[in-house]
Amino acid sequence: MYTEIRSVQILLSLLKEYDIKDIVLSPGGSDIPIIHSIENDNYFTCYSVVDERSAAYYAMGVSQQKNRPCACVCTSGTAVSNYVPGLTEAHYQGIPVLAITADKNPYYQDQLETQKIDQKKIFDGIVKKTVELPIIKDAEDEWLCNRLVNEALLNLSHHGNGPVHINVPIIGNPIDFGCKELSQERKMHVPSLTSKQWKESYKKLIGKRIMIVVGQDLVFSDADIINMNKFFDLFDCAFMTEHLSNLDCRGVVQYYPYTETHSINMMDHLKPDIIISIGNNLSAYQLKPFLRKYYKDEENWLIWESGEVRDAYKCLTTIFECSPSDFFAKIVEVSLNTNNDHCYYNLWKNEIDKVQLPEFSFSNFYVAQQLSKVIPENSILDTAILNSTRVMQFFELAKGVRCYSNVGALGIDGCFSTFAGHAAATNQLAFLVIGDLSFFYDMNAAGLRSIGSNVRVILLNNGGGSEFQFFVGKKNIPTIDSYICAEHEKTAAGWVKSLGYDYYMASTKEELDSVIGKLGQVSDKPLFLEVITDMEEDANKTNEFYDTYRYSSNSKGGLKNTLKGIMSEKQISKTKKIISILKEKE
Repeated sequence: MYTEIRSVQILLSLLKEYDIKDIVLSPGGSDIPIIHSIENDNYFTCYSVVDERSAAYYAMGVSQQKNRPCACVCTSGTAVSNYVPGLTEAHYQGIPVLAITADKNPYYQDQLETQKIDQKKIFDGIVKKTVELPIIKDAEDEWLCNRLVNEALLNLSHHGNGPVHINVPIIGNPIDFGCKELSQERKMHVPSLTSKQWKESYKKLIGKRIMIVVGQDLVFSDADIINMNKFFDLFDCAFMTEHLSNLDCRGVVQYYPYTETHSINMMDHLKPDIIISIGNNLSAYQLKPFLRKYYKDEENWLIWESGEVRDAYKCLTTIFECSPSDFFAKIVEVSLNTNNDHCYYNLWKNEIDKVQLPEFSFSNFYVAQQLSKVIPENSILDTAILNSTRVMQFFELAKGVRCYSNVGALGIDGCFSTFAGHAAATNQLAFLVIGDLSFFYDMNAAGLRSIGSNVRVILLNNGGGSEFQFFVGKKNIPTIDSYICAEHEKTAAGWVKSLGYDYYMASTKEELDSVIGKLGQVSDKPLFLEVITDMEEDANKTNEFYDTYRYSSNSKGGLKNTLKGIMSEKQISKTKKIISILKEKE
């Protein structure tokens, strides 16, 4: 019988998955749920050592003699402190000792709670990894607990052996042992990349629907493209890309126009079997929730040279500690010819083709649409997060345009400065699409000495943060303009002209059309185009465009099922009324 405390169940299940069976147990009260659950399971070999100072050394000896990790378990308080000498020795010898420390409720830290010391930081500097397990209340907590235990157990032997610490708050009845059987928990693997392993990986991909999610910050060589083309020919896969992915190979799906305009509940038929993730962040908001929705049915292979856990889709099972170049080259190298009708790719392609862009009125979308037509091949394009990045994703760019955006930390503070660095490092035309809050935040970068004649700045100035109007709306927060959107009446004209830019302003379609073509041509000076629109109107037009697809009553299950899970019942009712009013006006 096992404790009903879910975090302990997950921990013990994963100890078994990682074949950690030797446990040194020290007596106490807080650790009763852990100790009694372990001693009731014949899988584990238990050793009793009362003195925790001795227990950590004892575990080190067992680990050395058996050449595998050994765990030790103690109660809360100064019992944990007594592990320090033994773990210090294990650190300097590189011995995989797992310290499992029971703890009191973390909410009562420094609140005169008995036997409640700060255990999380107690082994800083002498363990490879410390994790504190969450108090599990829902599925999100379960996922976090599973991930943290995996991270800890992987670190026992990752890039060399050494001690690791798992701190376990014990919340609940310590003597309730009603759980009859441990559920099997997801284990993460960092395989040794042998020829045999590559062949096994190849076999696992056969017959699967494979989604390769391509994040930012990757540079692909000609050899990479050849191998990715071969990979596409071999498997039923789709390379999921944004402009920031900077990838052009067979099987590419520019997913953004579809995923960002459709509810994730409309995408059931598109779920993959295996997700292969490469690169860093995405600008899309909807792809991750879509993949997380089906995490129990999916498997995520992370291609990441450092081997760190990045469980973006909640289904990480395998970490390939290599570059994307090596991964695709090795898989292609061991592969055999396979029959492939590209069903999964065609499924995505068909859905994306259904997204028909309207004739945009004068708005940020119209600016992006016209700009995409004039950016020459092999230029660079920076987009200043959020709205600027979003609107450009809906339009095709010329071949070889390399795209950037600070979507890693997603801050507005250095968008122009980053662009200035990009522009200074190339002779090609360099374009920046930036919103007004981002620009005025970082406006000093417009005057850097390195700004050259290849610079093209498109400032989308709608007098505030329309992004927040888009997400929240004035009807929900009537005062949204004042502080949340930071409404203003500034223009960049005086500052930009004083810096020597050729400056243009457009507040109508006609004015924009008359100047936009100049941005794609060579000039003697840097060019600056300030586009003046209205914040609330921009947000309304963006919502109207998105609502065309997201709230379609033709979607499977109707409007209510489409919105279920992303909106409250009250919000759904309100949305239906708005759509009804709009239909009456048509």
